[in-house]
Amino acid sequence: MELSGLGKAEPSPGELRVAFKIWLEFEGKPVLGEGGYQLLCKIEELGSIAEASRSLGISYRKALAYIRRVESRLSRRVVETRRGGRGGGGEARLTPLAHQLIERYRAAVEAVRSSLACLQSS
Repeated sequence: MELSGLGKAEPSPGELRVAFKIWLEFEGKPVLGEGGYQLLCKIEELGSIAEASRSLGISYRKALAYIRRVESRLSRRVVETRRGGRGGGGEARLTPLAHQLIERYRAAVEAVRSSLACLQSS
């Protein structure tokens, strides 16, 4: 059987897999997805927005814009920063709210993975 008349064979059940994307929302607007989760985790690990963005291969400007967008949507800070001196070396720390976001995101991903594992093993 062909799919959509494109001349492609119908996939066998073994070739199909279930995939998912998860994000956290607040008042119907996205707040944190996989990229933001990774960014917050790297900031926690490295203590710097610049180092976190560099390690993820994104620009500092993009990372900062993402953080500011999250903070704007929640009307609360998720990253506390302190500027460095002449040579740079600023510091970034996650707020308790950021830690809650990370934990909630991680729990949601694990719950879905666990459910998918049960689904695929049956």
